[in-house]
Amino acid sequence: MQILIAEDDLDSRLLLQRTLEKAGLEVVCAENGRQAWELFQQQEFRLVLTDWQMPEMGGLELIKKIGASDKGAYVYRILVTARDAKADLVQALDAGANDYVTKPYDKNELLARVRSGMRIIELEQDLQQNNRLLQAEQENSERLLLSIFPQQIAARLKQGAGVIADQFTESTVLFADINNFAHLASHRKPIEVVELLNQLFCRFDQLADRFGLEKIKTIGDSYMIAGGILEPRPDHAATVANMALAMQKAVIDLDWKTREPLQLRIGIDCGPVIAGVIGSARLAYDLWGETVQTAEQLKNFGLPGSIQTSAACYQVLRDQYILEERGEFYLPGSGAITTYLLTGARETA
Repeated sequence: MQILIAEDDLDSRLLLQRTLEKAGLEVVCAENGRQAWELFQQQEFRLVLTDWQMPEMGGLELIKKIGASDKGAYVYRILVTARDAKADLVQALDAGANDYVTKPYDKNELLARVRSGMRIIELEQDLQQNNRLLQAEQENSERLLLSIFPQQIAARLKQGAGVIADQFTESTVLFADINNFAHLASHRKPIEVVELLNQLFCRFDQLADRFGLEKIKTIGDSYMIAGGILEPRPDHAATVANMALAMQKAVIDLDWKTREPLQLRIGIDCGPVIAGVIGSARLAYDLWGETVQTAEQLKNFGLPGSIQTSAACYQVLRDQYILEERGEFYLPGSGAITTYLLTGARETA
């Protein structure tokens, strides 16, 4: 640790320098306050020992400038002077001095005060380091929280919200999975299966961010997103449709190194949902309701490479997108429904 001495009197400066160096301390000397300030700006000092009266810049001014600097809060400042009146002491402390030594000073007292200042500096440095570690840990926790929950839900959890339960009257839910994934996984090494899913789902996560949709969860090879929740938006169905078309393209664009091209089965439904956080050891944000069940069933009974939608979605999307009626199906939990295949967006004039 370097100590900066600011003293215009040569004899006093040399005496201070020898005293501190004999104690094994590294010292840098300045002949006046102006020179000391220039050195302080150029080098790293944690302790400054300064005379009160000096040409060009006095000790009080030097102390004030150090205190006002970016690194001044972590510099211990000792004022050395022949003044010993109580008013002078108060003035020095008000200016920002941490300690005060009167001339002629006792060497042992001076060293004791310097060592005391060094201990305080070390404690402050430890505190800074601990604060940095705490901040890094808080940032990691924040990233982890946001990787699990939507931002609005994470904020409510941090504020100590009790039961989180919301109802959204207008939303669009999408489920997607890889056709014949079980067969594909059975012929690959575990690490290959995980890498494949990770590559695919990371691409889907990027698409969800791009379209402003909420990723809800993944289960096995199934990926679930929703639009119109948390932040209501009138274009939730169209945005989810665009996401579905982009997901199909993402599967084609990525090099899977498989014998057969991968194909997605995608199901989409529009309608009301209930959303909330459940669990204790592992909290999870999820959606419930007939809309969720129908979207999942539309995915389960969909054609490979297809996007199957409900009649509710058809009514919302038909003017902007190309949808072909597939027919009437009986879906568990939903009964007989007419479904449609989304094949693309209509060209705008």
